[in-house]
Amino acid sequence: MNNTNIIGRILIIDDESINSETMMDTLEDVNYQVSLAANAQEAKSLIAKQSFDLVMMDVWMPGQDGMSLLEEWIEAGFSTPIVMMSGHAEHKDVVKAIKLGAVDFLKKPLHDILPLVRKFLSENMTRNNQQAVTGIEFDAPLKVARNIFEKEYFNHHLQENNHNIAAVAAKAGLERTTLYRKLKDLGIDKNKI
Repeated sequence: MNNTNIIGRILIIDDESINSETMMDTLEDVNYQVSLAANAQEAKSLIAKQSFDLVMMDVWMPGQDGMSLLEEWIEAGFSTPIVMMSGHAEHKDVVKAIKLGAVDFLKKPLHDILPLVRKFLSENMTRNNQQAVTGIEFDAPLKVARNIFEKEYFNHHLQENNHNIAAVAAKAGLERTTLYRKLKDLGIDKNKI
C-alpha cells in the first residue's frame, strides 16, 4: 500500500485471528493501514514502535486481558482512542470500559465496520482540532497568535514527515529556504530536523 494514500493507522488487538483478519481485509481495502496483535504483549511492542489513530481491542485475551490493558494505558496518559470489543460482554463490562476511558464498546462479530471506524476517527480529529485551536491565546496580538499556530503547524508536519524539509515545504507551499528561515524565526531548532 502506498504510504501517501493511507487514511488512518489502526491497531486491532484480538486473539481470534479470523475476526482480526476479516476486519483488516475490510479496512485495508479502503486504504487504512492495519496492524494486528494477538495479545497485550504484542500490542505493547507495536505501540512502542509506532503511533496509531485508533485501537480496537478485545476484552478477553490470553495473558493480560483487554480491560487491564485499557486501564494501564489510560493511567499512563495514552491519548489514542480505544474501542473495546467482545462477543459475550455483560452490561457491567461495557460500563466499566467506558468509565476507564474507552470511546465505545462493540459487540462481535462486527458488521459494517467501515462506518464505525470513520466515525471514531472523525470524532478524534474533531477533538484534536478543538484542542489545537484552544491552545492559542486569543487575547494575544495577532502576530503572537499566528506564531503560536505556525510553530504547532510546522512541528506537526515535521513529525508527520519524519523531519523531511522538502515534504514539509511542499505541504506548506513554501520554498525550502523560506521554510528554513521561518523555522529559525519561530525558534524551531533546525539541527533536530
